[in-house]
Amino acid sequence: MRMQVTKIVLFWLIWIVGSSSAMPYGYNVPYVLDYDQHFDRLLDKSEFSRLDQPAVHRIQQNLATVYQQDLNWKRDVRLSRQPLTDGVIGPVTMFWLQRFAYDFKIEPIGHYGNALISRLEAVAEFANLFPQETVILLSAEFSDWNDRLPGFQRDLDYHIRRLGSHQALLDLVYRYRSLSEPFSMGAAVDYSTTPLYFFQLTAEDFKLLQSKDQIMAELLKLENKQFDNFALLEAAVSDVLKAYPNLFQRLSPVIKRYYRNRMLTITKDFIDFLNQAMIGDPFMASLNPALAELLEKEFADIAYPHPVLFDKAVQAKILAGIGVCQETLLHNQYILGIKISDEAFLALETDLLNNQSYHGMPEIRKHLKLINALRQRTGACDETEWLEVNAFVSNLYEHVVQPTVTLLYKKRPAFDSSATIKWDGDGCGCVLDALSGTVYGIYPYWHANDAQQKVNLSVLSRVAYYGLSFDPGGTITHVNDDNNKFNLKQFLDNSTFIQTARKHDSRVDWVIHKDQSYWSKEWRSLDSNQKANVFTSLADNIYQLLTQPLNDLYARLTFGVVQLATQGDGVTLDFRGFPNDGVSIDLFNNFYDELTKRLKATGNDYFVNIMVSQSELGEGLYQYFNLLERISGIKANDAASSYQQVDIRDDLNAKILVLLEEPTTRAKKTLRLDVENKGLYGTLRGLLLRNIIPVIEFDGHNWEQLEDDIVYFKDNFGGVGFWPLPLNEPPLTAEMPGRCEDIQSIGGCLVRHFQHPDRNGQPDSALDRFVCENRSLFWVTLVALTLLSLILLISYLKSCRFHGKHKNIFIVSLFATIVPALAVALMLLLFDPNLETIAEGNIPLIAVISIGILVSIIVYRRQQSAAKKPSRPPRRMAV
Repeated sequence: MRMQVTKIVLFWLIWIVGSSSAMPYGYNVPYVLDYDQHFDRLLDKSEFSRLDQPAVHRIQQNLATVYQQDLNWKRDVRLSRQPLTDGVIGPVTMFWLQRFAYDFKIEPIGHYGNALISRLEAVAEFANLFPQETVILLSAEFSDWNDRLPGFQRDLDYHIRRLGSHQALLDLVYRYRSLSEPFSMGAAVDYSTTPLYFFQLTAEDFKLLQSKDQIMAELLKLENKQFDNFALLEAAVSDVLKAYPNLFQRLSPVIKRYYRNRMLTITKDFIDFLNQAMIGDPFMASLNPALAELLEKEFADIAYPHPVLFDKAVQAKILAGIGVCQETLLHNQYILGIKISDEAFLALETDLLNNQSYHGMPEIRKHLKLINALRQRTGACDETEWLEVNAFVSNLYEHVVQPTVTLLYKKRPAFDSSATIKWDGDGCGCVLDALSGTVYGIYPYWHANDAQQKVNLSVLSRVAYYGLSFDPGGTITHVNDDNNKFNLKQFLDNSTFIQTARKHDSRVDWVIHKDQSYWSKEWRSLDSNQKANVFTSLADNIYQLLTQPLNDLYARLTFGVVQLATQGDGVTLDFRGFPNDGVSIDLFNNFYDELTKRLKATGNDYFVNIMVSQSELGEGLYQYFNLLERISGIKANDAASSYQQVDIRDDLNAKILVLLEEPTTRAKKTLRLDVENKGLYGTLRGLLLRNIIPVIEFDGHNWEQLEDDIVYFKDNFGGVGFWPLPLNEPPLTAEMPGRCEDIQSIGGCLVRHFQHPDRNGQPDSALDRFVCENRSLFWVTLVALTLLSLILLISYLKSCRFHGKHKNIFIVSLFATIVPALAVALMLLLFDPNLETIAEGNIPLIAVISIGILVSIIVYRRQQSAAKKPSRPPRRMAV
């Protein structure tokens, strides 16, 4: 027993000594703060001697709530004497109270016992509500991060740990995660299992990025101003910091402490203190004015579906703004016009060299010297210069831009279950027959605003709703459904955009999204059987979603000529950050193959697409041979001789959607070369390329680049995708100019440059558009006229009543129904896309048959008239 107690005491002493030695050296507090640091002092047992056993039991229970996930706690709670549940303040309980005081920065000075017990009670309540966040607060990584912050910020955080509310603790955990975990920056902590974000800087964000200078100017106006009481001073400072209410809230306790023994005057020292606070505060974003002006012009309100796409786009524009290494063949006039002025670049250079925050940028002086020299000349750079310039741009983004935007650009769009999607084709007609490949339009769910939206579906082969996901059991849910109000059946019943897309012969896909956070956490916690069950359930739910019949009057009117439509034509799997371990990849492959096989067995052309960012392509699940096997069934170990029999087809029931990075000038060529350099044989390489669809984010600025991209995609890939799909564009006309920069319309640009050459870049005729998108009405008309014609014809043949004096009127009526019926049938054969296989190559024959029917009726009518005409009786001769 003595040995056991000795071990406990020894462990306690070692832990305290280790904790004390772990405190950062050179711990300097800014002169405006007068906190005494006592976090390494031992607790005094006499502070707790007055407590009775029930009170101690309560303390031990609260400690258990806070530290229940700690391995050391789990070990100590199993000790034979049960020192953590005995209701006694013994050495082990004292050890954990000391640990709590250190973790939550309780100052062991004065009569601190009641304050520590009260704080323990509050933290235990927080731990009950937010167990995962409590684990983060207690982690060594969090402690190390917090200890390394600038002095004033560190002490503000210590104050939150010591006295902060539940929300303040959550905000602290969020800030830690946002600055230390990849892809976790955002506007709020997200605890849902189906999160989705987009990445965007709004006009308001840019206003914040440029407001620090305005704040300092306003503060300087208050210099030497005296106030009668602290409330008036606080109100004045609050008004200056109104753009940053959270910053003022965090600084308020420090401001009060600063003025505890000072005159209520805003001095230069106080302004310097606030300036230092703004520099070190992670939520106080401030971007260099030259860069802010450039990025606001190019990026305000432009959303990207992936953070890497945003990063690459910003770097591409910074490179264009620097204005070096610009080859005439690779940069159009718009890109050349982005170059910032010499004065703006000089201001940027001065800021980079003088601002201490940027001194971590490697080789900054060397890079600036090179760029200054390159700005004085035009044309291309050699390979060494190009590498140096790219290194500078990457470092500039990493050290200057990204730290300022990281807490602003990640948006979490809420899901409104009451919002409806209303599309209007605006007379665009059906999807063009002569498109050179698949045109894929992705519709993010947050674009739904209950207003009528014009969508040119004539240039969108497939449209995809971006917003579905699945829960831990594999059941389809909606992302960001905080109130858990999503009902799939009700959602489908209210989704009139599906009928609108069908009306224009555009196919409808559903994007199933899962973020990296799911695959790296929840997925990894499952065993292989549980993972397989998730995929099995997901496959069942996808199958039910796609095969659920749609209320399709059009298909019913065709009497089986057209298959009955369903609620979807395919799914697109957006499993970003999918793990690269063999088990997960095998499970995904089995899931994909079985789902494809089940959908194929229905006889419908269901698609199962895969979406991947360009940075992930070629690795793990997204290795080229693995993707090729999924979409075509060809395996990497098949005999090479069998490759020669493969057709390079672009009509497989699967597409690889690649989110293309910027600048697209280089990215699209890099994508093609990457595929070519992965060991694929010529026919297999062609097969893969013809079923890859690059997806671009077009910002509406560089139309010349869009035209170049569309032409390149036409020649090298199986289509083009847009995130998001173009909305509310002007209607197409046959008189459109030939260049995209003159058309100013994505749809018009596709008509001009993404059709087969024999179409000469023209939209469908007005008659074609009208008949195709109103083919349901034409089928109703055809059925009605046909039935009426049959009734009239049968009545004429069977009833003598119609052979009297009204016979001619009846015949005219019969022709008045048969002729329009034949005309309607002919227009459907010509312009209904579902009858193309019947009509293709047979139009002359069909026209001859129709004319033959009319001629036969006329001839038959004349023969009948001649046969029934009475002959004059012979005249009798008089006798």
